[in-house]
Amino acid sequence: MTDPKTSSGPIQLWQFLLELLTDKSCQSFISWTGDGWEFKLSDPDEVARRWGKRKNKPKMNYEKLSRGLRYYYDKNIIHKTSGKRYVYRFVCDLKSLLGYTPEELHAMLDVKPDADE
Repeated sequence: MTDPKTSSGPIQLWQFLLELLTDKSCQSFISWTGDGWEFKLSDPDEVARRWGKRKNKPKMNYEKLSRGLRYYYDKNIIHKTSGKRYVYRFVCDLKSLLGYTPEELHAMLDVKPDADE
């Protein structure tokens, strides 16, 4: 049996978000908050636009993208951070997947904890 998290095939939304989160040039619209695997969509429309471009779906918007995110709640891949708008947290085992702790990854990307905490 193959592990769905590592199977090849079309990129999944959570993988795409992780790709953006590990690219310093994307930090203006999606970034780690500095609190573990928590991240924030500072420009959800831009994230949705890029996801639509990647999937060849020009009508993609945040409403549709967030529906995709909600699909991950029950699968324990991503959860919404309650009380914070556009803030989510990876709850799957990213350390095994990436080979880094959140702190190591944040250090590589020069992530500073959010000041509004």
